This record gives sequence, structure tokens and C-alpha cells, in this order.
Amino acid sequence: MIRLELENAVIKYGDTAIIKNFSLKVESGEMIFVTGSNGSGKSTLIRGIAGLLPLSSGKIFRAERVSYVPQVEEADRNFPATVKEIVLTGTQRKGKLFYTQNDKKLAEKFMKELGIFELSDSKIKTLSGGQLRRVFLARALCGEPELLLLDEPCAGLDAESHKILFGCLQKILEKGCAIIMVTHDDSDLEGIKNSRVIEMSNNHE
Repeated sequence: MIRLELENAVIKYGDTAIIKNFSLKVESGEMIFVTGSNGSGKSTLIRGIAGLLPLSSGKIFRAERVSYVPQVEEADRNFPATVKEIVLTGTQRKGKLFYTQNDKKLAEKFMKELGIFELSDSKIKTLSGGQLRRVFLARALCGEPELLLLDEPCAGLDAESHKILFGCLQKILEKGCAIIMVTHDDSDLEGIKNSRVIEMSNNHE
């Protein structure tokens, strides 16, 4: 089943086209790594796929349930919330006014899988960058996405945290989710079976 299809997509900042005539098709269960030098358009591409940047031209089809995890530097660490509260927000659906017991169990499940359950009551301002990345990933997974978009999720992770994260990603791929992940670390590329690599350049077409 197709989770994403881009056809001749163009994404601009002002009058400058950062992504030019880009086409991509992603099926359920596929892992796509997006690599390239700084300024090559990796984050622009993933923000466009997430719907945060409009296409100047071209076509896009994406799955109904999409979760996006930005770089942790974009997070407001002073937001007065605990890990559990942040993760639970990922279960929210349009029209829902409260959390169910199933929502709480789902949040607990992903916090345990990502090794952050013991941090449930910690304020997010007390977390390391690697811990915060796992919090946001747990939040995204609570949305039970069909397409998961990750921007540099492994930056700042130690070896054990990296192993935990990739183990979790492998499980959700096996359930039919598709993942597109921006990375600058070539070691990430060996972490998932049946993956593809797209290398961006400043003139990517």
C-alpha cells in the first residue's frame, strides 16, 4: 500500500527553489533514509512532506495518519509539562476531550519500549537532548502513524539509546508503517533491514 507519493514536487523559500522536481513513492513497511550535506534540502523536504511547507508545484499524496518529529532544537524546553503529559498528547484525535485508559496504556507501552518510562514524571526541561528525542518519538508513535517522518532523531543518542530506538522503528515497520528519516550519520544506514537511501544535493532534481 502506498504511504507517500510525490510527483515533480517543488518547494521554495521566497523565490529560491530548494527542492526541484522531486519524485518519490514509499510503500508500507519501507524505510527511507535521506542524507546529504548541510543546506541540501533534507529538512525542507521532510517539512514539505509533513505539510508544514506548501508545494510551489507538483503533486503529493500521503497517508491519512502522519506523525512528524522535528529536530529537538525546535522544542520549547520551558514548557511546563512532564514526559507522560507530552507523550499522551500524541493520542489526541479531532473531537476528543479526554484521555481514555487505552490512551494511557498506549503511552505507557511506547515509553517502556523507548526506555523512558522511569522519566514519566520528570519535567521536560530536565531531560538531555537524547532523552527528549525519545519522548517526542514516543508521542509520535501514540498517533499510530501510517507514515512517520523523523528529522535527525539519533543526534545526541548514546549507543544503547540508538539501539533501543532502531529496535522500536523496526517493529513499527513490520506493522506496515513507512518511515522517512533525515540523518547525517552513515552508521544509521545499517540499522534497518530493507531500507533505501536518498542523497540530497543543493541542486537536487
